[in-house]
Amino acid sequence: MKKKVLIIEDDHSLLRLSQMILGRKGYTALAAASSMEAKKMLADDTGPDVIILDLMMPRESGEAFLDWLREQPSPLGETPVILNTAKTLSAAEIEKFSAKCRRIILKGIDFTETLLAEVEAALGE
Repeated sequence: MKKKVLIIEDDHSLLRLSQMILGRKGYTALAAASSMEAKKMLADDTGPDVIILDLMMPRESGEAFLDWLREQPSPLGETPVILNTAKTLSAAEIEKFSAKCRRIILKGIDFTETLLAEVEAALGE
């Protein structure tokens, strides 16, 4: 059975690129352009095996979504999250987010390779 990855990203180009890369590797890559859309998807679904979450989004931030997710009952509340950001994080922010997610990755030149490697690691592949 294919592993499901939920990508929550407000940059439509990066969202589609991530979805395409993960799809080519055999994952079922679900896409949500906002945390509100992701919550709706999660209410109607059994939940993904891993979530890739953009930190900076309009309306509701990735941090707010992550806090909401961690309040959900198991297994949803325990879903591994890879936090994805272009923001330079302070040491305090890194410490805070590291306690809530599996990994923090930075958007950049090698983003797609890093993303794929982190998804595979989160899924034990």
